[in-house]
Amino acid sequence: MKIGIISTVGGYSWAGSEEMWKLFASEALRAGHSVAVCVQTSIAQSEELAEYSRLGGVTFSYRPLSWLMRRVTSRGWYSRFNRMRRWKRDLLCISGGSYDLYKESDLMLFLKANKSPQVFIIQGNAEGFISGQTQRDSLRRLYLAASRIVCVSRGNATLLERQLASALPATILPNPIRSRLERPLPWPTDMNNGVRFATVGRYEVGSKCQDRTLQALATSEWKNRNWRLSLFGSGPDQAYLQDLIRYYGLEDRVVLQGLERDFKKIWANHHLHILNSRAEGLALALIESMFCGRPAVVTRTGGNHELLRDELDGFVSPGDDPEIIRETLERAWANRGRWHSMGEGAFKRVAEWVPADLGARLLTTITDAASVRS
Repeated sequence: MKIGIISTVGGYSWAGSEEMWKLFASEALRAGHSVAVCVQTSIAQSEELAEYSRLGGVTFSYRPLSWLMRRVTSRGWYSRFNRMRRWKRDLLCISGGSYDLYKESDLMLFLKANKSPQVFIIQGNAEGFISGQTQRDSLRRLYLAASRIVCVSRGNATLLERQLASALPATILPNPIRSRLERPLPWPTDMNNGVRFATVGRYEVGSKCQDRTLQALATSEWKNRNWRLSLFGSGPDQAYLQDLIRYYGLEDRVVLQGLERDFKKIWANHHLHILNSRAEGLALALIESMFCGRPAVVTRTGGNHELLRDELDGFVSPGDDPEIIRETLERAWANRGRWHSMGEGAFKRVAEWVPADLGARLLTTITDAASVRS
């Protein structure tokens, strides 16, 4: 079978959302299928695709649209997906956020004209992502015609069905982990010498809420406690976050550490994961920290609260308002004597949640669905 994959993610050299289609592509190549992926240039150049290329995978790159090219593509005069169109496919898989397709007019036109079975991998959704009747109608037609929709959380699937007022052919599968651990990492040194928090995620406050986390920690009470916070990632809001750290007087507490690809290095020296967000699928960063045996504070967003159980594997904030986040952090701080045992529970929980044969399940789910609908 010839399998085409299009990812709508851009602006980064790699993202956690790319791990699922990469795993599917690698499994397909090992099973003897032909695979071509169409990704933005920054992703196409990533070292993360080295194994995929070694297995014989084909890569087509495309660039973000300028304002002028948006007008051109909206009229159907040009498409960034012509190479994928010429690469005659038996199956097309599209990976990205729930509404990404609607923003890319040439992609929408390409998908409407595509005759091969289509499978969508939904990596993120949130309230307000899909709005307006024109957008709902366009996306509803595409998703109802899909052979299968793979969502990384039940919450994303349920929300998408409400947004489109339609029952969809959805299957729930979690994001994969890049390196599966057989046991949690050793617990870091005694917390009496200082508690070390970490947040792992894009420097993009619109979805990752680092700004609200900083506001929650900016009270005099928190400043009198012995803690440090490391922000790992990269993104467009780096300068803004640095400004906020200065504004809240947290220069001696909070450090932007940049991008660290080896999650084990992060969690070897940190006790608690603070992962507040407004929009999620199921955060790969959460899966990784739980595999390392670290509890987390998360907002009730996407699938994070489906995986992490409140007071068992960490703490779930019912909202993303700074006051509500602060209340949840207070609850976590009061229970810090339990963090080690909670981290051990987090490891067991995620080891059961993410199946060891996830790649094989992905391959079967997507190719079988396509065969049924073809």
